[in-house]
Amino acid sequence: MERKLLWVISSIVILILWFKIEPQDTQQADSKIGSSEQAQTKAKIAEKEPVQSSRESSITQEEKEYFQGHPIDGSKPDFAAITDVQERKAAFFDYLLPFVTEKNELLLKDRNRIQAILDNPEPPSREEKTWIGALRSLHKLRKLGVYTHEDIAVLLRYVDIIPASLVLAQAANESAWGTSRFALEGNNYFGQWCFTNGCGLIPNARGEDQDHEVRKFSDARESVFAYIDNLNSNSAYKELRSIRSQLRKDGENITGLALVHGLENYSQRGQDYIDEIESLIDYNELWRFNVHTDEATYNNE
Repeated sequence: MERKLLWVISSIVILILWFKIEPQDTQQADSKIGSSEQAQTKAKIAEKEPVQSSRESSITQEEKEYFQGHPIDGSKPDFAAITDVQERKAAFFDYLLPFVTEKNELLLKDRNRIQAILDNPEPPSREEKTWIGALRSLHKLRKLGVYTHEDIAVLLRYVDIIPASLVLAQAANESAWGTSRFALEGNNYFGQWCFTNGCGLIPNARGEDQDHEVRKFSDARESVFAYIDNLNSNSAYKELRSIRSQLRKDGENITGLALVHGLENYSQRGQDYIDEIESLIDYNELWRFNVHTDEATYNNE
């Protein structure tokens, strides 16, 4: 009798343990399945999220409104018809330089506004917060509910000039001194890309697995503005912005020969491309066009 009772008690204990253990195993299995599904979902999302090209550029709504309120003469020189090389170069620089200066002046105006907000002991106004939020969005910085001094100050790394020497050298290189198909048909002087079907011109050498187009702009000014915005916001040019920020910190002039070393990702040619742009600046003495509009001085590189 005692042996039978002991057997019954043992059986009950085993059943209780089995029921306690089984749900845990089931939960672990469910957890593994859930983790697997989450991983697959994240993978699918990652596949759908486009990777920003180092040459991808856009025109902001604010700039569209600015262009409408400040129209320009859309005509441009026929650079290919200018047979004298020096005359062609001079015409090319004269044509693009005003747009570079215009964009840099706007950037310096924004820098001054940022600095004024930082210098004000009072918190930013609602209008200033809206403006700061728009700037952070433009430069792909995360949205915040409250802006600290550091959150506002970080914008100074993004909102700054690009020296005319660098702009003109890259424009000359990318557009074959204004004679390339993309410059002639799309007012694109920097080889900037877009990824919506019909947004630009399809490169003749585009691979079958590629879907980019070379963006079309209404005029050269739009191309210059988009190019500078790209250097100021694209993660591919973090090094360029770091070099520029350090120059500001050290009280040094911002030059094309300094910033060119942050362009490694602009071309698949890497260092060879950097050397080429550097040579263009040197050979054509493009530093003579570097007017730092905040100081109104010329700076020899």
